[in-house]
Amino acid sequence: MAVWTSKLRFVWTTFILLWAWETGCDTQAEEVEIFISDKLTRLGWTSTPNLEWSEVQLRVGTEGPAPVLQACGKRITRNILSPLMQRNDARYLLMDVAFALEEEPSGELHPLRVHLLDTDTRPPRFQDWGAVDLQTSKRFPDKLPPKQILSYLNRSVALSLGSVSHRGFRVAFSYSGTCVLLTSIRLYYRRCPDVMAHLASFGRTGAGSGPRTGSCVKGAVEVSPPVRTCGLDGVWGPLQGGCTCRPGHQVVGDTCQACRMGYYKPANDSAGCRLCPANTRTHVEGSETCDCLQGFSRLPTEPDVHSCTKPPSAPVNLTAHHHNDSVLTVTWDPPLDWGGRQEVMYHVRCEKEAEAGSGWEACGGGVMFLPDSRGLTNTSVSITGVNPHSGYRLSVRASNDISSLQGATLASTATVTIHRWKEPPVVIPVIPGPNISEEEVTPAPRQQRRSSIWLTIGVLFGSLVLVAVIPIAVCVLRRKYTKLRSDQELVELFPVNAEFSYRRPEVAEEAAAQQNDIGGGVAQLLEGLSDRLLASLKEVLVERNVLTLGKELGKGEFGSVYEGVFTPEEGVDIKVAVKTMRVGIHQQEDLHEFLREAELMKNFDHENVVKLLGVTLQREQDSPLPVPLVILPYMKHGDLRRFLIATRYGDIPMFVPHQSLLRFMIDIAAGMNYLSSQGFLHRDLAARNCMLGDDLRVSVADFGLSKKIYSSNYYRQKVAVRVPIKWLAMESLSESVYTTKSDVWSFGVTMWEIVSRGRTPYPGVHNHELLDLLQSGLRLKPPEGCDQKLYEVMQSCWDKEPNRRPGFGELGETLKGLLSELPVLEASQEASYINQGLEAAAAVAACLEPQTDSGGREGNVYLPTPVAAEAAAAREEDVEEEEDGYLKYITGSYVKVDDNH
Repeated sequence: MAVWTSKLRFVWTTFILLWAWETGCDTQAEEVEIFISDKLTRLGWTSTPNLEWSEVQLRVGTEGPAPVLQACGKRITRNILSPLMQRNDARYLLMDVAFALEEEPSGELHPLRVHLLDTDTRPPRFQDWGAVDLQTSKRFPDKLPPKQILSYLNRSVALSLGSVSHRGFRVAFSYSGTCVLLTSIRLYYRRCPDVMAHLASFGRTGAGSGPRTGSCVKGAVEVSPPVRTCGLDGVWGPLQGGCTCRPGHQVVGDTCQACRMGYYKPANDSAGCRLCPANTRTHVEGSETCDCLQGFSRLPTEPDVHSCTKPPSAPVNLTAHHHNDSVLTVTWDPPLDWGGRQEVMYHVRCEKEAEAGSGWEACGGGVMFLPDSRGLTNTSVSITGVNPHSGYRLSVRASNDISSLQGATLASTATVTIHRWKEPPVVIPVIPGPNISEEEVTPAPRQQRRSSIWLTIGVLFGSLVLVAVIPIAVCVLRRKYTKLRSDQELVELFPVNAEFSYRRPEVAEEAAAQQNDIGGGVAQLLEGLSDRLLASLKEVLVERNVLTLGKELGKGEFGSVYEGVFTPEEGVDIKVAVKTMRVGIHQQEDLHEFLREAELMKNFDHENVVKLLGVTLQREQDSPLPVPLVILPYMKHGDLRRFLIATRYGDIPMFVPHQSLLRFMIDIAAGMNYLSSQGFLHRDLAARNCMLGDDLRVSVADFGLSKKIYSSNYYRQKVAVRVPIKWLAMESLSESVYTTKSDVWSFGVTMWEIVSRGRTPYPGVHNHELLDLLQSGLRLKPPEGCDQKLYEVMQSCWDKEPNRRPGFGELGETLKGLLSELPVLEASQEASYINQGLEAAAAVAACLEPQTDSGGREGNVYLPTPVAAEAAAAREEDVEEEEDGYLKYITGSYVKVDDNH
């Protein structure tokens, strides 16, 4: 029983403490003074009857004399009335007073009466108002010295006089005894103070004022009106109703704080802010939901707490072959990127060569798909009813539930073309002449004998010729078979989005004899090129005589860069940059492969990718094959790395703000996202290969034209070329494998270059040491002054697992989020300032000789040299470090290249 009583006492004690906290122990009542007699030198109150009350100055425990009211003499009722006093926001009036009463000879005890007159005017008879009686048992005797009277003072504290409602009030005292003294009169009221609790705020108000409606704090909304009562003791009562934080805000103390960028809080949720799901972001603070990144979506049935997903990438390794004259089998592998979803389906489309003219048309109802052409979950399909005398283009599109929202996209489709595998039989009808009868074409018996002799001779001669031709034919067929096998090996890797064509040798030979409308000069250099490729290249393949080369702008490992004038039509001259490609073209097939890549690049159309203007060929004395010349837009401000170095050394008199550096990165990410969506690998992404336009927009350049790159989901290096070691991903260094995610690694290094303003990565690390250091966990250290959030983005690009690295689209959105957190710069003023510096640097560069960019890229139009010798030496060190970043790859190993060879 004792234990139960102890537990019960503990529960009640806890409840009382909680109730006290809820009901206002967190606030203290305030006291507001209206009148204090001790602070005055004279009171000036009115006596009735006249002169029955007097006012004297005595020390009553104060520092100096204080006014004291006294009424002594006749035993009649004597009254004294105060002047009118303002009540302010008082509701109940309190009084502190000190008084002393004289002993009565008769022993009768007369009270001292206090009257509160709640009126703005002088009352005719204040005795009719309510009164409070004050008594004391300790009275002073007659003929007591004044100094001793103080010991007989009685103090009445917090005497409740009652409520007041008018603008003003008066106080009166009345006494019927022998003698009374009054001093230290203090009139005041209590007030509930300002309070903010439980997301509601209440302003100060006088005690006893009744229920008060508060207001919700900033960021909160009413559940029901918040109401509290201010008690007579000046303490707030319990809260009725209440507030809650609005969507996008969370409770922090007694306030509602907006969720910061990247976090959200949905409506009717008592929890705190949540981190945005994958592939989503917020645009402002205080967001209720997170929006999907560009290219990502949610299904209408999916709540906002779900991650956003996207359509899958295209199937890979798409192949097609025929079993017989009427059956094709198409196989593929699942896409590398499922878009973040678990489901993937495939849809197959069949097109055949149009009978009239060029182009493609639907295969028609005679063609059947087994098991089906839509909604496939397996990775193969058989197509029956095809015609071996016609070419076919087969497309396989991967899709998921999100694809229906965004529609079919090229990025989800892989295409393969298979040309006719049998030529139609040649039928030459024999039609009798108009004047010859049927009998005239029947030979006479003598003619028949003569024909038989000639037939025998023909058979014998034909046999001899056949004996001589068969060995030759066997050799030719073997060479063609070997060539066909070689071609098939070259297409073991298939593009993500690009189109591959299969053509049997006999068809290719026929195509080589056909020519398009391209001028004879360039066409003669393309002997053996397919008619389809020639027709497709018609827009970009130009004659050599429409291009005029000027001064050399730079010279590197892969060729030289010249200033040039391109005249696409008479009277139109365009200033261009011309790159001469001197490596990578080893045989006729290399030239054809280069032109196939140019065929796809001609369609590049993005503001952050340097556009291909044209390609032409020219003969070189020391080259058995024609050398391609690549025509690109002339970028006035040159490459980004030299721009950053020039600002670092003071050649351009300005400091590039952090906001501008982030915009450079966002431009590069947008350009690379576009290139990767087109199925292209860059393999040499670096600041030196990003060009700065007149409007300060950065465009990605050198996207594979200088090297042999297959537009596939991955590429394995086989040919000995120089590669940028310090920009390569781990898998590219160790296995020579290149993917879009290896380009992401290079983008991380490029970001590091930009923040460090053009410095060479891994300073002091030799190329042959780099792979071991990366495998041991070494990564680039953050550059000086680098924001920690930005460095974390760089680190995500250098994850040892390629699949864990972000895509270029996600990187672009992340960088935009970082930019939005910085103060906004006026873009026009910033551009004007930078351009002034660029123009000053270009004026200096006009007097300098072209310099060699040892990285194999075109140099900047301006190559200013610092005045100080130390700065010049530092720049040379930068260039040497850049050169040191390139090695030659030969059969799976890296060997240092002698720069003199």
